[in-house]
Amino acid sequence: MQKLPLIGGSYSARSVISNCQRCINLFPERNPKDSPTPLTHYQRPGLIALSTPPVPGAGRCLYQASNGNGYAVVGRNIYYISQADFSFNFVGTVSGVGSTPVSMCDNGFEMMVVDNSPFGWRFRIADNLGFTQITDLSFVGATRVDFIDTFLIWNQPGTVFFQSSLSNQVEPMDPLYFAGKAAWPDPLQSIIVNKHQILLPGRLKGEQWYDAGNPAFPFAMLPGAYVEHGTVAPYSVVASDICVYWLGQDLQGIGEVWRLRGYQCQKISNPALEFQIRKMYDQGTISDCVAYTYQQDGHRFVVFNFPTGDQSWVWDETVDDPMMGWHQRCWIDSQGTLHRERPMGYASLYGKQVALDWQTGTLYKLDLNTYSDQLTVGGAPGPCFYARSFPHLMAGFNSQGQQVLAEGRMVQHDRFLLDIDCGNVPQQASPPVEPLVTLKWSDDRGHSWNEGLLQTIGELGQYGTRPEWGGLGQAMDRIYDVSWSLNGPATLNGAWVEGRVLAR
Repeated sequence: MQKLPLIGGSYSARSVISNCQRCINLFPERNPKDSPTPLTHYQRPGLIALSTPPVPGAGRCLYQASNGNGYAVVGRNIYYISQADFSFNFVGTVSGVGSTPVSMCDNGFEMMVVDNSPFGWRFRIADNLGFTQITDLSFVGATRVDFIDTFLIWNQPGTVFFQSSLSNQVEPMDPLYFAGKAAWPDPLQSIIVNKHQILLPGRLKGEQWYDAGNPAFPFAMLPGAYVEHGTVAPYSVVASDICVYWLGQDLQGIGEVWRLRGYQCQKISNPALEFQIRKMYDQGTISDCVAYTYQQDGHRFVVFNFPTGDQSWVWDETVDDPMMGWHQRCWIDSQGTLHRERPMGYASLYGKQVALDWQTGTLYKLDLNTYSDQLTVGGAPGPCFYARSFPHLMAGFNSQGQQVLAEGRMVQHDRFLLDIDCGNVPQQASPPVEPLVTLKWSDDRGHSWNEGLLQTIGELGQYGTRPEWGGLGQAMDRIYDVSWSLNGPATLNGAWVEGRVLAR
C-alpha cells in the first residue's frame, strides 16, 4: 500500500487543480525524525462555558491586569472577573453601542480604557473603584493603549501622533508629551510594545521607537528600525514572545500577513491564504479583522478572525513554515453551517486559559481534553467539526508491484485505510451509535465531491480498529477528504491507499 502522509495544514490554492487541502479545527504538530509520520494532526481545544455576563452582548475585550485581576468588556459594560467563580462584576460603562474592540492597559495602579472614540476612562485596579472618564483636554481618544517604563502610551486616531502619560499616572497629562510618526506621513493605525520597544504601525508603513529618557518627551525613533508594511486592520496587530503580527497593507497592495521578529519583517502568509483574504476583501471588508494570541502545550497560536468574512485562520508559530503552518477554525450551528470561531479574545486568568465570545460575552475555558463547544453555562455541548483533505493522488502500483506515477492513466482504488487514533471515543447518543468518520473524494480535482461513506473508528477500548473502505472505483486524479464530529480524541496521522495503475 502507498503511504499518504499529511505534511502541512490548510492549503486550497486559487485553482483546485494545484492543491485543494482543507484543515478545519485540526492543528499539525511536528514529530521527531524517527516517528512513523512527519506530522500529527490534533483537535483544537473545546469550549467550556465558565460564566455569562448579566447583560449579554458583544465581547469587546478580555484583559489580565498586572496584579492578576481579570477584566472583560461586553457591550458597553466593563466588568471585573471574580477569581472565585469567574462571575461578572460591574465596574463602569464605555461609550457607543457597537462591537468595536476595546483596549485596556494598566500601570500597576490605574487602568486606562479606550474604544477608538474621543473618550477614555480610568479606574483603580486595587479595588476596581474610582471609575471616571478622562477629562484632560490633551486627550482626544485612542484605538489602543500599552505600557512601557512606567508610562502608558496610546495613538491618536486618524493622525500620525501618539501620546504618553506622565510616569505612573493617567491624569493630569502633559500636553507636550506627544510625538508623530515621521518617516512616512500615513496615519497611525495602532500602537504596541514588544521587546521593550514601541512599534508604530501606520496604514502603509511603520517604524520603531524606544525610551531614550529625553526630558521633554521620553521617546525617540530607533535609527534604522523601519518597517515597509502597514496594516489594513488596526485590531489585527498583536504580539507573542518577541514577535509582532498583523494583517498587512502597503504601497504595493493589501492582504498579506506579516511578522516582525526583532528587526526582521517576514511575510508568513502563503498564496492560498492570500487568495482567501482577497475573496473576503472583494466581497466586503477585511479591515475589521481582530487577532489574538495564546500558548497551549508549547504551541504559540495567532488567531485572525474576520467578522465580515465569517472565517478564522490560525498561524502556529511552532511549525514556523508559511506553507505548512496555517489551519482554519470554526464552530458549527444547528443547521450544520460552519462559521468563524466563537472566541474574539484571550487571557490567562486565575490558572485557566480563558476566551471571550464575540457575540454573547460568555467566558470559556479552552480545554484540549474537551471535544465539543458548550456555549452556555449548564447547556448541552454542541459538536466540533473536524476535517482534513489529502493531497492529489496520481500514483499507484504497476503489474510488477512497483510504485509508479499514473502519468495520465487511470488508477483503480482498491482500499483506503485511515491512520487515525481509534478506540478513544464513547458511543454517541441513545440508543448507542458507534463513533463514525466520513470519507469523501473528488475525481475532478476538487470541483465536486461524492456524498461520503461512513466507517466506524471503534468502540471505546478498541484501539486496534482500522477504518477501511474498499472498492472505491477508478480515477486519474483523486482527492480524499475525511471528517468527523466525535466527542473524544481522534488524532490523525494520514492514510494508506492501495491503487493499481491501469493500462491505457
